[in-house]
Amino acid sequence: MISKFSTFAFKNVLFILSTVILVSAGGIARAQSPVGVAAVVNDEPISIIDLVERIKLIAVSSNIEMTPQKSNEMAPQILQQLINEKLQMQEAERRGIEVTQSDIDLAKSTIEQNAGLASGMLDKFLEQRRVAAGTIEDQIKPQVAWQKLLGTMRRDVQISDAEIDENLARIESNQGKPRNRVQEIFLPVDNQQDSSKVYQTAQEVLKALDQGADFGGLARQISASTSAPAGGDLGWLYAGEVANELQQAINQLAPGEVSAPIQTIRGYYIIKLLDRRRGDAAAITDTRLDLYQLFVPIAVDAPQDQLNAKLAVMDNAKKTADSCQALANVAVDLGSDLSGEMKGISPNDLSGPVSRAVGGLDKGQISDVIRVDGGALLVMVCDKIEKSNLPDRKSVENRLMMERLDILARRKLRELRREAFIDIRI
Repeated sequence: MISKFSTFAFKNVLFILSTVILVSAGGIARAQSPVGVAAVVNDEPISIIDLVERIKLIAVSSNIEMTPQKSNEMAPQILQQLINEKLQMQEAERRGIEVTQSDIDLAKSTIEQNAGLASGMLDKFLEQRRVAAGTIEDQIKPQVAWQKLLGTMRRDVQISDAEIDENLARIESNQGKPRNRVQEIFLPVDNQQDSSKVYQTAQEVLKALDQGADFGGLARQISASTSAPAGGDLGWLYAGEVANELQQAINQLAPGEVSAPIQTIRGYYIIKLLDRRRGDAAAITDTRLDLYQLFVPIAVDAPQDQLNAKLAVMDNAKKTADSCQALANVAVDLGSDLSGEMKGISPNDLSGPVSRAVGGLDKGQISDVIRVDGGALLVMVCDKIEKSNLPDRKSVENRLMMERLDILARRKLRELRREAFIDIRI
């Protein structure tokens, strides 16, 4: 159906929002406010109070100092988000999808964990910051409903073994390249005519980030990606796991830096690089060792005969010790207080000489005598666990599934917007 837009769209919103912020700060409940309707979506209203409370929620969640001017700048994008949520709830209800109080409580509990709040403290936290009761649940309901709706679409998405093999092969071929942990904020462009408006919104997001806004908080509130509930955190990514234009931008960032808006055919991304790990072309596995080291102190000026005697003890221990416990017994006999176990250690975390000495050893094998400052060492491998650094097939399948569902979800939302009657009144 035809969407109707006000001819002065948002021209007077600064005055309206400033007024409502003052009214709401005075404690007037939503139902008592004389302020009117911001938009109507298929005969269901979105009030200006709804818009103001969402802006306040975003400010609190993202650590933004929300001035009237900033409210005015963010209002168009946030109203579009509220419109989308209204459409999502309407579609979920049409399909008989329910959002239970248990669903809402679980989502609130997750938010509390992400924000470092004690269990059950989210409502009080928001109340203390003058965010109206129910605002957070009004946001949670359409998110949960939409996720349930996406769950019904999973049966329509097939991920082939060939796709998984191709992704794994690409990841393995990039094993020697850095891995990056990144966060994203995604602002979709559903209509190319709106591209410049969305870009302007992305610039406002960058400005807020520059002024101290929390990236994860903003991602949870305004990002249209499936990563939004996790604060936009995509975890550790290998080269080849994201689109080329995003990978190029990530490569240019140092940890802690945020990219400029990155335009793709789907919309605009803002990327934050959290951390980077340098890869090793041969490091297909992550090795963890349980070690026992026998340390025998040797003074720098020890006479040669004393030195020879201690090295002979070490050689004998190497020949006779057939287990870590046997090596520990030698340490007890020698009264070697600096001997002991090391569990779950990476060879990369060992000192150079020790790392080289144990690098090629298997479980139950013992190193040659290692001369170190203040003495000599024997190191036995008590256990050796090698785990692939590569994601498993299920992880790759899940990622591909989420990408595919993300595309289907945006396509469905565009369809709902085309068919809806949307009347924006501010």
